[in-house]
Amino acid sequence: MQKSALLKVVDRFGVKRMVPLNKQVFTIGRSAESDLLLLSARVSRDHGSIIYEQGTYYLVDNGSARGLFLNERRITRSKLHHQDRIAVGGDKDFQIEFLEQDGSAIFDSSPSLNLSQIGAAPGSSANEELRRLARYVEVHQAFELSPTPDDVLVLIVDAAVEIANAERGCLMLTNDTGQLEFKVARDNKREFLAGEDFRMSHTVVQDAFNETRTVVINDWLGDDQSIRQSALDLHLRNIVCVPLHHFQMKQTMGGSTDMIKQEPIGVLYVDSRQSQGAFSKTSLTLLESLGFEASKSLESVRLMHQEQEKKRLERELATAREVQVELLPTRFVQPAHFEVAAHSVPCRFVGGDFYDLLTLGNGRAAVILGDVAGKGIAAALLASMAQGVIHAQFNSGLSLPQVLTSLNLVLVEKSDDNRFITLFCALIDPDGTFSYINAGHNPAILVRANGQTDLLTTGSMLLGAFDFAEYEAQQTKLEPGDVLVIFSDGVTEAVDATNQLFGDKRLQELVKKNKGSSAKEVKDWIEQAVLAFTRGLPQGDDITLIALKMSGA
Repeated sequence: MQKSALLKVVDRFGVKRMVPLNKQVFTIGRSAESDLLLLSARVSRDHGSIIYEQGTYYLVDNGSARGLFLNERRITRSKLHHQDRIAVGGDKDFQIEFLEQDGSAIFDSSPSLNLSQIGAAPGSSANEELRRLARYVEVHQAFELSPTPDDVLVLIVDAAVEIANAERGCLMLTNDTGQLEFKVARDNKREFLAGEDFRMSHTVVQDAFNETRTVVINDWLGDDQSIRQSALDLHLRNIVCVPLHHFQMKQTMGGSTDMIKQEPIGVLYVDSRQSQGAFSKTSLTLLESLGFEASKSLESVRLMHQEQEKKRLERELATAREVQVELLPTRFVQPAHFEVAAHSVPCRFVGGDFYDLLTLGNGRAAVILGDVAGKGIAAALLASMAQGVIHAQFNSGLSLPQVLTSLNLVLVEKSDDNRFITLFCALIDPDGTFSYINAGHNPAILVRANGQTDLLTTGSMLLGAFDFAEYEAQQTKLEPGDVLVIFSDGVTEAVDATNQLFGDKRLQELVKKNKGSSAKEVKDWIEQAVLAFTRGLPQGDDITLIALKMSGA
């Protein structure tokens, strides 16, 4: 049998409480799960423990940041003796003394807190009122320590149960459909209670939530008969249910900030089967104040969680962007018979456009530009998969039509029904022979050295739509000085402030005007023209360009 011992804890307000050591491993920390909960910035979440082994109590530091002190000496593990002084993290707000003694009298604690006896109710004492206020201030300050969402819920319920001297309590919040959803329930021994076993007065809960008012039921103070009857049916003598609200900050014309109470977001509920007398105005005010502070804290935690989730997503997207950039061609050796320049700018972190430049055998080269339907991560993943398939098929020696037929079958099998790819894919031989397939993509612009403009399209079906689609290549001959521009629809569909499109005609004239420039200069001219046209408006789609110019002119 474990020897009787306890901790005498005196807080910063001089309020004393006796905490029995009735577990073999008694935890100390800032976590809501700690057996001795100390709400201080100097206290770690899992700061230390008191362990009972073979008739002896030991104080153990659990790797805390600020240490655990016994009689002003920092320890990692030390035997406890009667009247030893414990300091947690060097925090002097709490005076803790270990008391060990035979007999059960040691567990007689100071009078319990009972809000129903405060104010006008008989039996109230100054010590009880001080304890009540100290607990409220302690929890209020704990909200500033950035606790986890789960800790916030537990702190709120534990504080409400203690302040109201209730037997148990729970907290419910609205879900996405606006219905109340059970979040956490605890009893006055700070043990969790299962939601499915927590029978409560749903009439009280719904009335408090729908009417956005505090509902009180006890032996002395009544509400309407239907609410009282629902409590009596559950043999409950005392109930308090406080609505929780969403608050929004609003700047006034005078420069000050007002807090506007919005729709309810949940309820804080406590009850007891024991008769406690009438709740005083002071006790109810404290519970409603706790509900107010809880609402603000829950909103802060929600916003903090949103910010953390946003930063996490941004880190993941940045990593995805790095991976996508790595998939772009970096080792393409410019051949002697043409020069090429390419660039892709996603409208988000990652995009559905992709391009590639492959060096094949016998001096041949492949030029690819694709556009996946949609934007973002899903489109980027499909683009990466398509890029890998194209690489594998060309490296296996398949012809241009075979490569696109194989890619189409893979996309039909692997991608969603609404995920398609438009693609322009071409092979260039050393003698200038140019074989190409346009699978539902924007026609590539070919401006000859003599100024003639050709639009390259084959009428082939986009990729990933139908498994029976067939792809046939067409051929032309590229001569020295010819300029070819392959692009995604983000170029021609860029809009200005009046919602006018950049358009195909404008792009064709721009290429024709700059046909005497190098491939890189042609690409740069197009990008600068699109940027000037949109005048800083947000980019609505991915923009990808490949400019190619035949050498020898």
